[in-house]
Order: sequence, then structure tokens, then C-alpha cells
Amino acid sequence: MFTAPRARALLAALPFLLPAASALAQSDSCASATPVTQGAYSGSTAAATNDGSADCGSSAASPDLWYRFNSATACGLRVDLCGSAYDTVLSVHTACPGSPANQVACNDDTGGSCGLGSTVLFSVAAGQSYFLRVSGFAGATGAFTLNLSACTPASPTDSCTLARTVAQGTVTDTTLAATNDGSATCGASEFSPDIWFAFTPTDNCPVQVETCGSTFDTVLSVHTSCPGLDANQIVCNDDACPNFNSRVFFNASAGTRYLLRVAGYNGATGNVTLTVQQNCAPPGTDSCSAATELSPGTVQVSTSGATTDGASSCDSGAPGPDVWFRYTPAADCSLRVNTCNSSFDTILSVHTACPGTALNQVACNDDTCAQGSSVLVNATAGAPYYIRLTGFNGAAGTAQVQLRCDPPGTGGPDAYMGELGAMVQLGRLGDTVGCAIDTPLCNAGTDPLDTIVNPDPRHPFFVFNMYRLQNGRLEQVGQSWAKHMFGAAQGDFCGFGCTPYPNGSHLGVGCSDTYGAAFNGTQSIMGPRSEINPWTGAFNYATSHINDPNAPPHTAISHRLQLHDADIDPAQHAGALFFADVYTVTHDDSNHMNSVSHEPVAINGAPGGDWSFDLSGPNSVNGPTINAWPGASLTTIPQTPTADGRCILGVKVTANGNGAWHYEYALYNHDMDRAVQSFSVPVGPGVTLSNMGFSAVRSHDEPFHNNPWPAVRAGGRLTWSTDPYNAGNSSNPIRWGTMYNFRFDATSAPASTTAILGLYKPGDPATLAGATQGPVHCAPDFNADGLVNSQDFFDFLAAFFASSPTADFNLDGLVNSQDFFDFLTAFFAGC
Repeated sequence: MFTAPRARALLAALPFLLPAASALAQSDSCASATPVTQGAYSGSTAAATNDGSADCGSSAASPDLWYRFNSATACGLRVDLCGSAYDTVLSVHTACPGSPANQVACNDDTGGSCGLGSTVLFSVAAGQSYFLRVSGFAGATGAFTLNLSACTPASPTDSCTLARTVAQGTVTDTTLAATNDGSATCGASEFSPDIWFAFTPTDNCPVQVETCGSTFDTVLSVHTSCPGLDANQIVCNDDACPNFNSRVFFNASAGTRYLLRVAGYNGATGNVTLTVQQNCAPPGTDSCSAATELSPGTVQVSTSGATTDGASSCDSGAPGPDVWFRYTPAADCSLRVNTCNSSFDTILSVHTACPGTALNQVACNDDTCAQGSSVLVNATAGAPYYIRLTGFNGAAGTAQVQLRCDPPGTGGPDAYMGELGAMVQLGRLGDTVGCAIDTPLCNAGTDPLDTIVNPDPRHPFFVFNMYRLQNGRLEQVGQSWAKHMFGAAQGDFCGFGCTPYPNGSHLGVGCSDTYGAAFNGTQSIMGPRSEINPWTGAFNYATSHINDPNAPPHTAISHRLQLHDADIDPAQHAGALFFADVYTVTHDDSNHMNSVSHEPVAINGAPGGDWSFDLSGPNSVNGPTINAWPGASLTTIPQTPTADGRCILGVKVTANGNGAWHYEYALYNHDMDRAVQSFSVPVGPGVTLSNMGFSAVRSHDEPFHNNPWPAVRAGGRLTWSTDPYNAGNSSNPIRWGTMYNFRFDATSAPASTTAILGLYKPGDPATLAGATQGPVHCAPDFNADGLVNSQDFFDFLAAFFASSPTADFNLDGLVNSQDFFDFLTAFFAGC
């Protein structure tokens, strides 16, 4: 299957795949130039002499050949030497001998797929002869292919002074025959062919202009006068929407005429779709208590002129002006709000009451999509949610607020991982190999899934993991960095029935795209997991390792799925089963739990050599690998995540046959950004512990250490922990897509109890509780002192009124009156 970038790689080879060009008689003299029309022509300058000059490519003395073109009507003409066998120079002249004095256009290297070939675009006057000079850089000669496009009538929008007047709505045009009539500060478009439009708004409110849907890499700028230059530019954008198209926002004044310039990146041309929108309502409300009621959809808003009426934990620096919206869902849903298409650095937060503060905040985000923000909340029917939009460090401007509320697990895009097909070894360093797995991504949702290339963060991130199941213990033995996806084909690998998206910027509904295992191990497209928020999909390309030109050189295993020989050698692990899994995280995924698949893998080879991995056995199973742990009891913590993700805790208890029991725990962090810093279980008084252990997969190339977690028995609990959070990340928390193991033997049979997870990153709550099994004598012995008495009652009350997770007596994920009644029942029943 081909993604859009892979298709572009194929297009780069097209000059060599096209039918052979026509061969014409070669003219070594401008005066007897060979007539040409639209089409492709071949020739060679190897035996030519010099008969003219041009002012680019150091070609004044180069051997040259000459061709003549004329047209009965005025038009625009594109001529190129793409596909030629040497470093060409192409120039156009109006008379012979050809010289810089009568030169119309000259180009040395086009770059891109044309490489050292040359391209010119120029306007043709009716009845005028144009002389095309084919030469080489600094005297170079060789075989060439001369390509002439159709001579297309020039657009009437080719002049800023004659700019086409447009109203709100969509118009189409083309830059194929345009000349250059201005410049802008972005997109390397200062010399690109450009066309012009004029828009005069009737209201004082923000305007959005976009070229989404155009057929080439556009650059869009807005100017206040002609000629449109950098000095009178208001705003400029290169890539903001799919297919490298552009979008800008600006605050408009009623009655002012604005000049809209559409050009191409680095000289690119094509057909233009231009949409202008001025949406003055709703403006947003400057007060939380009077917040504007929103419906699902998109609104445009400006925070300019607003005051500050709230706060969130994401605020930084000086307080910024904010505006407020309110949404009340009719049914439980996944509430998603984003400001991805905004003109300033936004901050979004969601609150349950007014005034909105960090105390009643349920979600907050600064940067998810470049400087835009995105939040996800599991919303409850009938409950009002107050949405605050402000700017980083006091910034203000225009934004698009997009709101969706999908039924939980349904609606919207749904990244689904299909049948794994291949795993390969790509390198070795000492006793460690670097591997990768294919990524059969399918869209099981109801809307297209974003697959937009960096620097846009709106694309899936894939991670690869390896697990070993041996003697009843499931351990993770390898992990990779995150491979960044770019572009999507539109297959039907999962059999959902594909509705293709028209380009590679999205994966269509029901569609699939599989990148091969070897390609997925390309180190330049892999970045640290720690740079990605697994719950929101937030990622900042500007500060990422993947955008760091000074990153350390790669070894043969850097960033890949790293596996130690001793961990995967079947000879050292008789009877073991191995599992490979692939997990994808992306910002618009409506169901995180089906975004991973695991499959048994057969391993052959020997330490120090090449391992082979066979995934042709049983079919992949959708879901995390911890689900494959036989005989284990699994608990999701928290059961229903809201502002962050979840962990899955597995426990398996077996009798040793000597009066003791072995307790084996595995804690897997699926999509919890805050990570886990500690894990504890109650241990009853008089219980003797032995054979305590801990194991963890090795992190590599990340800003964390791999030190084991020490265990401490105190206060009736056994607790493993790593270093607390600090900005230097000198700790070893359980990050997303990662599983750690804890174990011990105890002289007590298992009973239902509560495990406590301490979270790594600061926030509220500091801990989470979940059901498990542990060596405790009885539940009413709340303080685990071996007695059931009034002190247990008082200790439970203290925990209950503090809303401590230890007071979740019935383990339903809530601390409420039912826990109180259930504790009383157990307390008076005794043990």
C-alpha cells in the first residue's frame, strides 16, 4: 500500500517512467532555433558550441542548443528540463542572439523531484517568438529532456492592482500561467507565480481565508496595498491544512480592502480553491457566569479586548484575556474541544462551575496541535461544562473552537490495530538487537482519521513492544520509541468497508494503511515516547528530538524495539511464549483500548547472530498483551478515566505447597500521561514475606533511569516506588505503553483488598485505588493491626471524610455513602 508521501516518492521517479520524448533536429544556433509546441523533446548538448548567454547557472560560456516557441494568443507557459542526465540551465529570450538583455526567465536548479533540472514559467504575448536556450551549469553538457506544458490563458488575477473581488464563499482559479507580482515572509514564495484576490468585510470581526482543497503546496498571505510585499503583509501561512494547503486568520475592519495573495512553496503552481469566511457570532462571552451555549460544530472567536475571568493549571506567565462557552450534553459522551486552527498560542480548560479555577478544572491543555490546544473529557448527561479559552503568557487573537461529543467508544475517528504480519531485525550492537513490526492501522470509526505529516502533530504514533510469558509470569522484555506516521493509503485490510479519503492527509472511514516493518524502523522518523501525551495525543514538533539536527548519531539499534539476546533466546527460556504488540496513539482516537493488538511470535536464531520472528501462527488479538496472561485477575484503574488515561493491574496468586502463597502482580500503563511512581498492597500483621522481587523493561535513549524500585513494608502496606517527580526526569516511573512486575511470597492466603497507585506527575488526585488480592486477614481490619475494633472504625471515618482512595471499601471506583454502609456491615459481622 502507498501512503501519500510514498506516492510522492513514486512521483519523483516519473520522469524516468514516462514514454520516451520525441527527438528533433538539434540547432546549435539561436537564429535557426528548432520550432517546438506542447510536448516532450530529447536531445544532447555533448557536441554543441556556445551561441548565447544567460544570467544564471554560470552558463554564459556553456555549450547550448536552441528552440523557438510562439502562440497566436496570450497565455502562460511552463518549460522544464526535469529528467535530464546532467546539471542543466534553462533560459528564455525574445531575440537572437540570446543574452541577459533580452532574457525573459532563467533557472538553474528546480530542486525537489526535478533535482538539477531547470524550470521556467513565463507569460507569452500573442504572435511573439520566444527562444529557449538549453545549456549547462559551468560548462556541463549531456542528454536532456525538454518538456513544454499546454499554453494556458493567463488568469485575470495575475496582477495585484487588478485583484479579483470576492465575497464570503469559495472560488477557484489557477497559478499555472501566472507570473510573480509580490512577495511574502513564509513558504519560500518570494519569487513564486502568484494570483490576487480582494476582500472587503462589512463587519469588525475576524476573517478566515484558506486554500484547503487546492492541488499544490500553497502559500497564502494578506496585504494592505499593492504591490503586496513583506512590508505591508498582515499575516502569512504555508502549511495549515491537509495536502500542504494554507489557512490564515486576521482581525478585520469593516470597509477596509484586503489583498489576498496565493502563491506556491518554492515556485510550485497548480489549481487554487480559495474560501473566505467572516463569522462574527457567537463572539464568546467575557464572563463564565454568562458563557455562550455551544452546540457540536465549529465557531470562530477572538479574545482580543476580553478581560481575565478565570484560571487553570495550564496558565503560565501573565494572565491572558479569556472568553467562555458552556456545553451541556444530553447523554454521556466523550467531549472533545480543540483550537487547532488558531492565530495565537491558545490554552483550553474545562470546568464544572463558575468561577472557573484550577480546583474545579476537569481538563486542561496548552499545546497539542502546534500552538493550538485540545482537551478530552468523559462528560455526564445533564451536567454543564464551562469551556475557557485564553492565551499563553497573555497572548490574544482569533481562534476556531471545534466541539464534538461522541458516545463513549463510538463516533468520530477510531484508530484500530489489525492483524500483525511481520517483525524484522534491523541491526545489532553487542548483545542487543534493534527490531520493528509492521503497522496494520485501520479506521473503525465514523469520521476520517488525521494522518497529517510533521510538523503538524495530528497523526498516529506507533510503539512496538515484546513480552515473555514463562512459568506463570508475564514480563515486558523490550520496547521502542514512537514511530511518526505521515500520510495514508486507503485500503480495506480489516474488512470494514473502506470509504476512501481523497488524499493521504486522512485515513478514510473503514479504510486501512499498513507500513512495512523495515520502513517502521527508520530512525529519523522515530521520537521519544515521553514527548507524547497518550491521552490527548499532544506533541510539539518544534521541541522534539525528531526535529533536532544536533541529535546524537544513530547506532544500529537506536530508537528501535531493543531486545537482549538473553531475554529472547528460546534455549534459555524453555517453554516460554513470546508476544509482540503494536500500539498507536493519536489525538482524535475515540477508543484507546482497540488501538493495540498482540500476537504470539516464534523466535529462531542464536545469541550474537540474526534472529528471525515468525508471526504466521495464531491470529492477532485486539487489545493489550496483559489480556493474554492466563489465570490472572485484571482491574482497570480508574475504571472510567476522565482527564487522563488508565492502567491495568493484573494479579495471579498460587499456592507454593509449603503453606505459603506466591503473589505475582503486573501493572501496565496504557494511556496515563501522569505515569505511576509507586505501587502498594496491604499486608496483614503477622504475615511473613519473602522472595520479594521487581522487574521492568529497560528504557533507552529517554530522559529516565532504569534503577529498580525498592520495596518498603510500613503502615500495614508493602510499597514499591521510584524517585519522586522532578523537572530533570531522574526517575523510573511506569510510562504509557509500559508494564512493570512486582512479586513476593507470603504466609497468608489471598483475600480481596485494595491496591494504591501513586501518580508521578503532579496533579489531583495524587493516588488511585483499584481492586486486587493481597495477604490480608479480613477487610474490617482497616488499619491492618490484626484486630477488628473501634480504632478501625475511627481510621475508616478519617479516610472516608478525607475522600482517600483507601476508603473505597466496595472497590467501585468511588468514595461515597455506599462505602460507609458496606464497611459498617462488614465491621459488625467481624472476621
